[in-house]
Amino acid sequence: MGSEGNMKNSVVTQVSIGGFGETTTAKELTDYLEEEVGLVWRCRLKTSWTPPGSYPDFEITDTSNIPTFDGYKRVEPHAFVHFAVPESAGRAMDAAGQSKLILDGQPLKVSLGPKNPYTLNQRRRTTTPYKLTGVSIEIGTLIARDEFLVSWRAEGVDFLVDPFDNTCRFCFTKSTAFSLKDTMMYAVINCDYKLELLVRDIRTLRQYRTLDGYVLLLQLASSPRVWYRTADDDIYETVPVDLLDDDDPWIRTTDFTQAGAIGRCLSYRVLISPRYEKKMNTALDYLRARRVQEERVRWPPRIRDEPCFGEPITDHFFCIHHREGISFEIMFLVNAVLHRGVFNQFHLTERFFDLLRNQPKDVNIASLKHLCTYKRPVFDAYKRLKLVQEWIQKNPKLLGSHVQLDDISEIRRLAITPTRAYCLPPEVELSNRVLRKYKALSDRFLRVTFMDESMQTMNSNVLSYFVAPIVKDLTSSSFSQKTHVFKRVKTILTDGFKLCGRRYSFLAFSANQLRDRSAWFFAEDGKTRVSDIKTWMGKFKDKNVAKCAARMGLCFSSTYATVDVMPHEVDTELPEIERNGYTFSDGIGTITPDLALEIMEKLKLDSHCSPCAYQIRYAGFKGVVARWPSKDDGIRLALRHSMDKFHSKHTILEICSWTRFQPGFLNRQIITLLSVLGVPDEIFWDMQETMLCKLNRILDDTDVAFEVLTASCAEQGNTAAIMLSAGFKPKTEPHLRGMLSSVRIAQLWGLREKSRIFVTSGRWLMGCLDEAGILEQGQCFIQVSKPSIENCFSKHGSRFKETKTDLQVVKGYVAIAKNPCLHPGDVRILEAVDVPELHHMYDCLLFPQKGERPHTNEASGSDLDGDLYFVAWDQRLIPPSRTSFPAMQYTAAEESSKGRPVNHQDIIEFFVKNMANEHLGTICNAHVVHADRSEYGAMDEECLLLAELAATAVDFPKTGKLVTMPFHLKPKLYPDFMGKEEYQTYRSKKILGRLYRRVKEVYDEDAEASSEENSDPGDIPYDTDLEVPGFEDFVPEAWGHKCSYDGQLIGLLGQYKVQTRRAERKTEAFL
Repeated sequence: MGSEGNMKNSVVTQVSIGGFGETTTAKELTDYLEEEVGLVWRCRLKTSWTPPGSYPDFEITDTSNIPTFDGYKRVEPHAFVHFAVPESAGRAMDAAGQSKLILDGQPLKVSLGPKNPYTLNQRRRTTTPYKLTGVSIEIGTLIARDEFLVSWRAEGVDFLVDPFDNTCRFCFTKSTAFSLKDTMMYAVINCDYKLELLVRDIRTLRQYRTLDGYVLLLQLASSPRVWYRTADDDIYETVPVDLLDDDDPWIRTTDFTQAGAIGRCLSYRVLISPRYEKKMNTALDYLRARRVQEERVRWPPRIRDEPCFGEPITDHFFCIHHREGISFEIMFLVNAVLHRGVFNQFHLTERFFDLLRNQPKDVNIASLKHLCTYKRPVFDAYKRLKLVQEWIQKNPKLLGSHVQLDDISEIRRLAITPTRAYCLPPEVELSNRVLRKYKALSDRFLRVTFMDESMQTMNSNVLSYFVAPIVKDLTSSSFSQKTHVFKRVKTILTDGFKLCGRRYSFLAFSANQLRDRSAWFFAEDGKTRVSDIKTWMGKFKDKNVAKCAARMGLCFSSTYATVDVMPHEVDTELPEIERNGYTFSDGIGTITPDLALEIMEKLKLDSHCSPCAYQIRYAGFKGVVARWPSKDDGIRLALRHSMDKFHSKHTILEICSWTRFQPGFLNRQIITLLSVLGVPDEIFWDMQETMLCKLNRILDDTDVAFEVLTASCAEQGNTAAIMLSAGFKPKTEPHLRGMLSSVRIAQLWGLREKSRIFVTSGRWLMGCLDEAGILEQGQCFIQVSKPSIENCFSKHGSRFKETKTDLQVVKGYVAIAKNPCLHPGDVRILEAVDVPELHHMYDCLLFPQKGERPHTNEASGSDLDGDLYFVAWDQRLIPPSRTSFPAMQYTAAEESSKGRPVNHQDIIEFFVKNMANEHLGTICNAHVVHADRSEYGAMDEECLLLAELAATAVDFPKTGKLVTMPFHLKPKLYPDFMGKEEYQTYRSKKILGRLYRRVKEVYDEDAEASSEENSDPGDIPYDTDLEVPGFEDFVPEAWGHKCSYDGQLIGLLGQYKVQTRRAERKTEAFL
């Protein structure tokens, strides 16, 4: 492997051992190993595991009166051993391999434990957690500043505040019943549980003294993560230092309290013995240093149990479902406020609901949406709602508009985590085919997203886990088991759920939603059922579940509805161009100029630069249609068989996207490949330096600012660009300065986190086909619009008089790539040529229909159904060989067939299967690591293997074929540019590391200062030139819109736990 800086490499000090008898103790095994191998620091011997195929049943709290069965498959005895030095682990492995480790006449099996960074081992041994043992905890709700209602309590809990990973943990042991597969019996096993939360998730902290000791009252921002693993291990330790955890996996699970306390309640009351005063104070000092807000209180709160303490809860989403005289819209928002922690259920009395009954719906909606922006709990719900309602009534402009457009819909969303659910305030989004058809029932559609706690992505390891490697060795089998979280997700998808008086059932999902672990649910009304919607959508005859699900999802693609194209105007038999088993025309058709113009007018696009191609949905067809001269035969739309996915009678032409000016940016994957193909590091360095230089001048030089906005921001920089063109100066106009500062911070963030380097002679272009058949193999045609202020207004028309499009035909060698690109052959080197017959096509990439293999397929196995390609004609980015590396063979995985029509349950099974086995991101990250550490870069054998795995993972939504990330390819040590914790990283010596450290210097020095520069306009004079006669009449309305905008933005930031300073970096999306 390559250099890893001046650090020590990863080391192995742990081994897992099996093969000994059931009566062997941890001390006996330790004594033997110390005599034969070396000094042992800890030995943990296990004889229990989670029975295969079983789930914990948390509804059973008394395990003494249930039918139990002890004959389930038990695990072979095994142990996790920490040696003092890495050499001992190696000796143990070698000796076992030569059958020299014999204990009580039985040969021992040894497998190496995890390879951890050297600094990680050292940090764990020297960073001691503040452990307060034997504490009592009460989980409940602070219903007033001086009153605490307890929902669940436990004694004998260990409370740990751990600076090692900036977490807090509550750990204890409890007896748990596991329901055994295919039986009515249970296995009762003692399990260790831990409730883990990040220090940053502690919203406030109170400390006070009682007669029994000290009390810490933690108010959390979100529920903790819950884990378990089987207990009663035999542990023998010879040193008092803390060591890294063993290979025995902790398993994610759901709320184990019958009252749903972990998911429902965010207040934790911890009673600590006086003997831990010193350690507690040290822990508190650490929390203060981590900026946990501490509240001072004069008196401790009164403590009492909830009215229904100890009773099992029936609604695991903790919703208030229905109140007489309250509409669904209002009830949904009431639950949104409740789930956000602003109000609690004990305050929502009939007086509260009477306030809602007595006010118009629009006043209630505006009031509740405003309350959703609160960051702190409110202890008098009635009083606060009344106050907000009165404020809204005095400011009617805050009621908001109710513009009804076909292109947009107000979407209600529900986020479901392992322990709870969140109703999220409705947001206006681009609509889809189904929502437009059932517009009258739009409030019955719900987008459900499965997320981890703190609104983080739910990774596959939350849903499934593997037993320890030694157990695999002992049983000669690999056990991938599903967690109780997986069961929760699958149950919700299969059975549906009740929400605000309605029962929701699973409907379908789009391709993007599948990646986001999101799906559409629908509440049937007695007239319209889920099956009715699917029948209207079309006929889906595929017997491959993945393909059928993907094609159903096409009806839920976010689109603009444009022109009604009659069937007689459509040719669905446009010939395919096929050769050598490849389809060169895969996913592309044509559209006549007059229909393209009609669509452009319908979309209100800028007429100076009409799109040359559209990504479409029409009936059951999907793909791209390129503008091509008409044959005057009445056919306006020509589609190919490769675009036909299912049968539908829908005739509205729907638009997903279109060709337009899109600036080109490098990223880490492309840089990694270009570097291994011979592009010198200095090229990337110089390009980043040029970009940094311009970003550093953006606030002082208006010419540079205008260039950055028009060349690299496109539509995101429209307001700032028009202000600059009108003569405004950032030094004297605070709003302009704020926008430019935000653009600067956003692009610096992109450089630091993704190596997103702007390429002046580059674009992102939609792939199209040379229908004329002029281009030869190895050639392409590229004509691009030049940067201009007009590019900032490609949607909804220009604000300037019509101008002629300024176009450039690219000639010479070009490099193209399509993400994800991991194989050196994914970068294709083509020759861009000037073909006058193709001059009507611009801002797209035309590929030839000639050759042995489509260039699209060579580039990451892509096609022409809407894929975007990075294209660079900057000759510095062309590899010295001027030729392409041999492309990888992207042979589609064999599709599995059910042998029967796909049913509703098959789609659900596919959805959860994808959630539990989604590894593309992990594979791509591992590729970055191995390419950085190997002297061969992306041509390293492990990188080539990862590229093959990634190709299979990308195709999973189409084929259903799973890909498993090999254990030996999972990195433990990361280059510094990937942003992992310091003790998990090494200093990369390659170009990505150098680029990262250079921009990090700039970013860390002034990112915060730049983002706050515009907070105080200082002595900037008031510009009277901006005044328009009669402007005073509009100031109140403008102020109302500003308040509404601020409230919505604050609500979004709070919903996704975004800190204000970080929000500034993302402002580019809002400009």
